Amino acid sequence: MDAKAPSYPFLDAIRDQGPRVMGLMDREALSPTVGCCDRTYWAWKFVDFPGARFQEALCVMGFLYGSEEAGAPYFHNPNLLTWIERGLDYWCSIQYRDGSFDEAYPYERSLAATAFTSFYVSEGIRFVGEHLPKATKARATLALRKAGDWLVTHDEHHGFLSNHLAAAAAALMNIHVLTGDPRYRERCRYFVDKILAHQSSEGWYEEYGGADPGYQTHGSFYLARIWQLDPDPKLLASIERSMRFLSYFLHLDKSLGGEYASRNTQTYYPAAFEMLASESGVASWVADTMREAVDSASAAGLRSVDAYNYFPFLNNLVFAHLASKARTESAKHEPPESDNGVVWFPKAGLGRVRKDAYDAYVGARKGGVLKVFDRRRGALVYNDCGYLGRMKSKKLCSNQYEDLEREAALDAEHLSVRGRFVQLSKPIMSPLKFMAFRAFNMTAGQVPQLAFWMKNLLVKALIYKKKELDLFFVREVAFEEDAIVVEDVLTGDASGLAELRWEPQFTTIHMGSSRYYVPNDLEVAQGPAPRLQSTSVQLDRIADGLRIERRVTFGGGEA
Repeated sequence: MDAKAPSYPFLDAIRDQGPRVMGLMDREALSPTVGCCDRTYWAWKFVDFPGARFQEALCVMGFLYGSEEAGAPYFHNPNLLTWIERGLDYWCSIQYRDGSFDEAYPYERSLAATAFTSFYVSEGIRFVGEHLPKATKARATLALRKAGDWLVTHDEHHGFLSNHLAAAAAALMNIHVLTGDPRYRERCRYFVDKILAHQSSEGWYEEYGGADPGYQTHGSFYLARIWQLDPDPKLLASIERSMRFLSYFLHLDKSLGGEYASRNTQTYYPAAFEMLASESGVASWVADTMREAVDSASAAGLRSVDAYNYFPFLNNLVFAHLASKARTESAKHEPPESDNGVVWFPKAGLGRVRKDAYDAYVGARKGGVLKVFDRRRGALVYNDCGYLGRMKSKKLCSNQYEDLEREAALDAEHLSVRGRFVQLSKPIMSPLKFMAFRAFNMTAGQVPQLAFWMKNLLVKALIYKKKELDLFFVREVAFEEDAIVVEDVLTGDASGLAELRWEPQFTTIHMGSSRYYVPNDLEVAQGPAPRLQSTSVQLDRIADGLRIERRVTFGGGEA
């Protein structure tokens, strides 16, 4: 295999982003925020605190400085080294005495911010190597020790997020390698064991109780990095099971995931698959299948994510590049089952139905969300996220939400889902709310226990808060050889509704990493077929049982 071929898209993308990375840092020597990479804070001054996670820029900056193949003007550039020093000093300066950092608001003391930044800062130090002045390295190492000590005694409590715990484990492993302190390795194993204990027998890693392919590509990277530093057959087997599950949800157009999954994400982080391609047939298959997505942006990636995922994604490309460059041979490809029929993961509530004409992806836990791809064209032809309504009280309601107890059955010919509508909470910030929130942050919120209480309250309001309505639905989907027939029956009390619409594309829960643009969004929004347009529902007929049918045909247009 030509080692240059697989690395080409990653290295070009990294180098192309160099100017943007440098421009995000305050590089002025006497500025009070010198070294800060949160440009919204130091340059625009639109926010009132610096987000620690923007210091993750130090990883890619370290790679550009220390990698000969990065070339001019970055390789061993003394100005770049100075900027890295300043960035490290700034990261140290915003750390709390207890070792933690903020991500979303002051005095948050976030496990995510502490874990992710510690991991990427330590990797940046590794890339720079002996060129980093001893005094700077000593300060950064002390800060990493403090962060490691905090991670040794703290956990995530507002939900089970495998990707956060994996980042914490990877950070601790790096701190162990840097310092030699065995406590950090022991705590790393604690987090890894916890993730593996929560891994479903179906292979997926838990994210707020469900399976999400997009997030899984991200979380798998940190586990793969731990495996590189401390090989463990049990961990490798776990990652392979995860990748096997995920391989069923790579679409024909090289997108993945979406509204049928627990967190709605469509991001593809390539590094884990490139890193394990020599060890795992499924990793090798995913890496080679999805590599073109880096250039085409068919899956949400560097060109579509916002500032909050920019550095995690760019840094991921660094590790994807290093792995692909070092890859001299691959394990024999092990693609997922390609035969027609159904692949059904009942615990996740996710399935794929394959016919000669199409692939249909099903989110049964989400109320029967459907995403259908024409196999001849390799294109998205039907997206069905269910019903979205507005109450007379101005609140929103929908049948699309994750219900772990939802009644559902799927086979190669038929999907049956039933449930009820819920009133949703989709709060947004207002000036008064913001003032009250900051007043709490700057007073009682400085007490760690109260800060954690507030975090739990926010998660409950943004993710878990739902109110059941006396409005019910039954969805029956027939998977014919050349057609899909969707039949919905809505019943119950619709008197509280102002409007109700069938919508091809929407989400109902808070998730900052979802709803990034992918090219097939245009097919949903501007497709010529009527099936892709929103449809209002006749509310006055719901009490008697409103039956709605949609038919998608293949080879002969839509009926």
